[in-house]
Amino acid sequence: MDRKDLILQDSAITRQINLLRFSAGEKKKVLAILTQLQKDLRAKLLLDLTDFSRARVNKLLKESTAVIDAAYNGMQQKFDFPGLAEHEAAATARSFAAIGLDAALPTEAVLKALVNGALIEGSPAGAWWSRQSDDTAFKFAAQVRQGIAGNETVQQIVRRIIGSKRLGTVGIMETSRRGATALVHTSIQQVANDARLATFKENDDVVKGVMQLSTLDSHTTKICIAYSGASWDLDGNPINGTTLAFNGGTPRHFNCRSVLTPITLTYKELGIDIPEAPPGTRASDLGQIPADTSFESFLDRHDAAYTEKLLGPGRAKLYRDGKITLNQLVDGTGRELTLKQLAAL
Repeated sequence: MDRKDLILQDSAITRQINLLRFSAGEKKKVLAILTQLQKDLRAKLLLDLTDFSRARVNKLLKESTAVIDAAYNGMQQKFDFPGLAEHEAAATARSFAAIGLDAALPTEAVLKALVNGALIEGSPAGAWWSRQSDDTAFKFAAQVRQGIAGNETVQQIVRRIIGSKRLGTVGIMETSRRGATALVHTSIQQVANDARLATFKENDDVVKGVMQLSTLDSHTTKICIAYSGASWDLDGNPINGTTLAFNGGTPRHFNCRSVLTPITLTYKELGIDIPEAPPGTRASDLGQIPADTSFESFLDRHDAAYTEKLLGPGRAKLYRDGKITLNQLVDGTGRELTLKQLAAL
């Protein structure tokens, strides 16, 4: 790997850490809205669910759905995705200065288009927020009706919605919180990665492709383990021995932490007669390790128990026995294979 690409990788990792911190702040905003939503729903139940007549319950559920919709609409208004795209594109362009190269920025129209067209697992972010809103409203109505059917008290029905730490009960709002925070993280990653890719394409006189950089720790999914180190040209065609489809790049799933980093022309290819930049390091759960460490080499530094926990006992045995490689954990389209399918390879 070209040494200056390692420097750009290090810059991408630093920006990714900053992005995770930014994401944490945005999650707090969303959680504050959900906390208020929980209070509003609780108050509505305690105030309006004084009898269980059909008309009164239907009115309550209709009003509660409106409260939920308003809360989720408010969440979407919290995000400045155009500003995030501009910031990430500018930071990506600035990183090229560290290797002695100038980089151009995508136009405002390009960045606006990528924000409006950002897809998460094939669907617009707005559709995901609407789906979560509908899911919360559906589960709320189901718990209210189930409680009424079971002749529960209002307080018992409230616990179905909110949960109880004392009783160890998990309400539906906990599921809503997890879903919302995952969507915040993934939406931010999607826009940021799209902005980076647009910047790479804007500088195709210097950048000839991209490579996926997956996090080296025990929380990395099998999909991103398989894609670790895979590379493509700027049109998404596999290069350098990669067999996996680009599929839009990262994020590859909800809560994905992987990033795309550029593969640049060598100084020699650029006609610049200067020595290559020194290699760098990258973070892992082993501490700082050489930046060009593959996921295979990373696993070799751990014991068998670590690999089994990460891959599962069956997959770990197939890998240790040399019957599969890490990139065979998924098929050519990036879909995770079952243990039975892997054993048949």
